[in-house]
Amino acid sequence: MFQEQNNELHAIIKKLRLEKGLTQKEVAEYLGVDISVYVDYELARSTPNAKELKILSEIYDVNDKLLGAKLPIVKKIVYPKELLVKLETAIKECPDRTGNYRKDKLAYEKLNSALEPVLEFRNNAFDFPNIDLERSDMVTQDQTVKSVEIDNRVEKLIEECLEKQKELIMCRESQNLNQ
Repeated sequence: MFQEQNNELHAIIKKLRLEKGLTQKEVAEYLGVDISVYVDYELARSTPNAKELKILSEIYDVNDKLLGAKLPIVKKIVYPKELLVKLETAIKECPDRTGNYRKDKLAYEKLNSALEPVLEFRNNAFDFPNIDLERSDMVTQDQTVKSVEIDNRVEKLIEECLEKQKELIMCRESQNLNQ
């Protein structure tokens, strides 16, 4: 889950939605996004892009200057515990390369299935809002628009997983060369 640091955009859009008596589904339909995407906006898991912010400002009849949000948008990635446990377990249980193509492939795929959701979660945090950086009234030239705080422990897990995968791939490549 992402946690807002410097602004409360997620709280603002939720408050405005409730004041207007709209459901999350209705607002999602106005925005042209899936309800799960809109729910992520209200839970501060992701940030609406500039077009969506403009539509929100029209729905709620408020100033569209990011609905009162302040730049930079600062996010801290808080990974769901179950994703990290699954990745740690996959790394610990992954055998060293065996030289057996099938066993190494299975080990690689198990690592990959644990790693993919973690990377997807991280990549969503780095997703850049579509803010028109050319508009001088929105962003100054030297202004940071978005800052993401990462969890070094998770980054080390990702690195360790990628290293194990690399070892397994190298084994497969050397087997292919020998054939």
